[in-house]
Order: sequence, then structure tokens, then C-alpha cells
Amino acid sequence: MTVLILGFPRDIHIHAVRWAIEQAEGRHHTVYTPDLPLVLRSSMHITQTSQTVSVGDGRSHGVSGDWSTVWFRRSGLPMRPPGMSDADWAVASRECDYHIRNVRRLIAPDAFWVNDIAAREVVLLKMPQLIAAAQCGFAIPETLYSNDPDEIRRFWREHCKAGVIFKLHLQTHWHAQSSGERHALFTTELREVNLQDDAPLAGCPAIYQRKVEKAYELRVTCMDERCAAIRLDSQSRDSTRLDWRSDMVAPLKPALVALPRTVEERCIALMRKLGLAFGCIDLIVTPEGEHTFLEVNEMGQFLWVEQDEPRSELLRCFVTLLLNQRLGPSTRLVGDERLSYAGFLASGAWERGYAEDGESHAKYSPPGIINEP
Repeated sequence: MTVLILGFPRDIHIHAVRWAIEQAEGRHHTVYTPDLPLVLRSSMHITQTSQTVSVGDGRSHGVSGDWSTVWFRRSGLPMRPPGMSDADWAVASRECDYHIRNVRRLIAPDAFWVNDIAAREVVLLKMPQLIAAAQCGFAIPETLYSNDPDEIRRFWREHCKAGVIFKLHLQTHWHAQSSGERHALFTTELREVNLQDDAPLAGCPAIYQRKVEKAYELRVTCMDERCAAIRLDSQSRDSTRLDWRSDMVAPLKPALVALPRTVEERCIALMRKLGLAFGCIDLIVTPEGEHTFLEVNEMGQFLWVEQDEPRSELLRCFVTLLLNQRLGPSTRLVGDERLSYAGFLASGAWERGYAEDGESHAKYSPPGIINEP
């Protein structure tokens, strides 16, 4: 069993999963898509009756048919070769992007994908998620996605007693390179003063939702038919009431909990409806005990959960899914208790992998981070 991993350098999830696959006596091959065109060499040969894809970065090489499972971790943007002019890079970057899109479509069409490309493209959009969640029985907040100032004001007037929150489709971070400071835009409550000027409302489409009262929040990591839920007491401090991620100095500690059976069934049904084998679902639990759906991240982070809640065994579960191509509540997990995130961190594999990525691969800045002078 060989797993193809698609992602970008210095991603701790990739290095942890590769280490765990090796502990389970599996094989893996990683392709960092930002290595195109600096390091990665890739070809597609198409005939009347066949198609073959090859990829290589000087350290490893593979051709279509070599892999039984593909983990599509993240999609990385191409990195500009030194000295290439702006005009040339405008053309080359576009062609690199289309080349990688073609590679992903043809490289392993018969493999088991986590997650399926077509499903992933739909799930990256928040509105289809909300519709699917409602169809699976979840409560959802009333939502407006708009850049029409009149519609936004009308929505605010309709829901201002409960409150209206504002968020972007993609989490965005600013990095001030001169000072080293980092800033992020998290979920924010909309105020009437924010509605006075048309220009900012029209200039950037955003998501507006009726504010839902919270008792606490749940993060549900779903892998095939197995769900691991953690409770996040976001209402225990002012800094996390609107967005549990917003306190980066002292992050909330997760607590492993059992999901009500009906909620677990809805989570699994939603995964099936969206065509996902893996996803992280964010839910609000209201003071009345209703579970309200916020979003599903089709390739969300999960190692931070295991770091604080080792009982979750999420790394071991995920590698079992990749190697066995299924994971149910009673599936026997690969390896033993030593196959864990703590075991990975103690192995030194992260430090070695981080250094190797810096030496042998393109320097990459993930999307969503805006570098400022």
C-alpha cells in the first residue's frame, strides 16, 4: 500500500502522517506542488488509448499507477524562479497552475482519495455546506453572503436584536515583517457604525450571519464513519466568545466528549452528502441544547486535538483510513499505542523533515497570509 501525499513544505501534518505510515510499515510518496517549476519536474503523456503522468523532484520519482491512496492535503501555489520577469511569470504561473490541476486529475484516477477533487472544490464554498447541513437535519444560522450595502443593512435590521456577525470566506492573517507582529481577522460582531459607508461593504463580499447564542462549541473530526468530538468552552472568556480560535496566546483546551447519537448520524450523513472521507465540523451547542452547524473544513487541522487529548488517537485513526481505505467505529487501528502524535514529536522526525524541506524544496508562503513591509 503506497500513499501519495499532495501538499506543501513544512506542514507538520504531512511529516507526522509520513512518520506514522512508516511505523505501520506502509509506503508514501510526497509531491509538493509549490516545487513547480523550481524543483518539480512533471510530464503527462496522452495517446488515443492511454494517459501517463510522471512526477519527480530529484529525490523521488513516480508514475501514475504507483499509488493506491491519495491524500490531497493542501493545494500549493507555484513559486517564482529567481530572475524571471513579471511579464514572463504572469504567463508561467498561470500555466503551472493549470499543469498541476491536470496532474491531480490524471495522476491516480482509480485510487482512494482523501478527499475527492470534485467534492473538495464544492466544499471549499461555504454556501453549499450550509445547504447540505440543513438537508441533513442540522440547524443553521440565517446567512447572507453579499457585497450589496442595501441588502447588508436590511439583514442587520432584521437580526440586530439577536446580533449579526461578520466573517470572511477564507481566514486571513497579516504578517508585519519589520516588527514580526502577526494579526488575524476572526469572526466579528457587526455594529450599526460599520454600516454607514457603502464603499467597504461593496468593496469586499463577506458572510453575515444571525448571531447564535452559545453554551459551548464542538469540533467534530470525521474520518469515514468514525467521529471524534471535542468540547471547547468558548464562553468561559471574553476573548473567545465570538470565535474560539481568536486567543492565540492562551488557546482553549479541548475536552473529548461523546456525541449524541442523532448528532453523530447527522455528521456522517453530511460527510456522505458532500462526498468527503475526512472533514472537521464546527458546531455551536446553544443553551437549549440545539446543535447548530457553522462549517466543515474539508482538510482541517487535527493534531492539536491529539496533543491535548491523546485518547482521541487521531493520527493513528487517520493513517488507518489512508492504509485501509475505510474507518468504522469498530475498525482495528494500525500499529499500537506508540503510533501517536507524542511519539512523532519525540522521534525527531519533525525537526529532520523541517530542515530537509528548507534545503531541498521551494520556500513557500501559504495562501491567506499577507506579508506587509
